[in-house]
Amino acid sequence: MNEVIELLKSHTSIRKFNETKITDEHVRHIVDSAMHGATAGNMMAYSIIKIRSKETLSKLAKSCDNQPFIESADLALLFVTDSYKWHRFFEQRNINEAFPDYKGPCISDFMLGIQDGMIAAQNAVIAAESLGIGTCYIGDIMENYEYHKELFNLPEYTMPITLIVMGNYDTKPQIRERFDKSCVVFDETYPTISEEFINNMFLKNESKDSDFAVKFYKRKIDAPFFKEMIRSIKKYINEWN
Repeated sequence: MNEVIELLKSHTSIRKFNETKITDEHVRHIVDSAMHGATAGNMMAYSIIKIRSKETLSKLAKSCDNQPFIESADLALLFVTDSYKWHRFFEQRNINEAFPDYKGPCISDFMLGIQDGMIAAQNAVIAAESLGIGTCYIGDIMENYEYHKELFNLPEYTMPITLIVMGNYDTKPQIRERFDKSCVVFDETYPTISEEFINNMFLKNESKDSDFAVKFYKRKIDAPFFKEMIRSIKKYINEWN
């Protein structure tokens, strides 16, 4: 097994950072690595906002579902699906003269921007971890549509898709167990999902807690943060419609 595969298989989220700063050189390498990820049509339909201000990190610690450790990060990278810049380009070049049907970015632009942005984000994570820097994805950045729009001056046709907090650390948590490969990786076609399949998939979870399904649903799907995320994502998507 080579070093890259070893690194990928040893990933775990870091939620406790020390006070050692990330060097400017390392930040540059992380961002450059992000920008060299695969991108549809070389459009790079995303933007990256670098955040090092403790004031902003403190605000994000509250707005991203009250997670205090976010404030202790030395760096955060906000990845934004971004159709606005291409839209402005088409407007300035009077693209409607050649293509009267153009009404602005559509839902496929939105999805391609999410793909591009998440590929860039994962490149940033791999680069950071190769430098010994801890990382943690914060999906809660998709919540609080109005607040985050104002905080980052986000125009129409943009949406924050993930926030990655980074910092140096002293202790690495134990790697969390994944589902068995047979539950995730299929050959050629998607299989028929039987009752037995589902029972086997969640056997370990339910053997530890027979109420796993109810408790998980309550903690995630029925939680206030999840309902807020649904509300905000609907408002973002409406901009592309």
